[in-house]
Amino acid sequence: MATKGEKRRDRALYGRLIESYKGDRISSFIDFYRLNAPKSSVFNPCENVTPLPIILLLATGAMVLLDLLLSTLAMAPGVLVYFLLVCSWISQRAYRRAIDAATDNLHNWSVLWKLGGLVLTLNYMSKTRCVSPDGD
Repeated sequence: MATKGEKRRDRALYGRLIESYKGDRISSFIDFYRLNAPKSSVFNPCENVTPLPIILLLATGAMVLLDLLLSTLAMAPGVLVYFLLVCSWISQRAYRRAIDAATDNLHNWSVLWKLGGLVLTLNYMSKTRCVSPDGD
């Protein structure tokens, strides 16, 4: 359990962190695979599950209405669309949700930091990174 002094210090550090982020002195990144998991608070199951069945249902509809060969041919571009467009869309949305949550309040920041997946970099030294949860 954190003492009153530690809480005050954490709030002050968090305030400086947000000030630096808004002042564009630091950048934040996420580890997509760690934060896009069911145990994460920024995980959205609908975003991750819904697009693939829609693509498969469209291909099945083409099978019923048209032909088996055409539906198989329609499924190939559908899989490419999923991997090239939908996965990057999911990644961008998870990134935005994680950064918004982390910069919203100290509690969200602490939860995401302990979970891992947040990365801080100094903008003038991009090779210097602080990776959660073990970063210092």
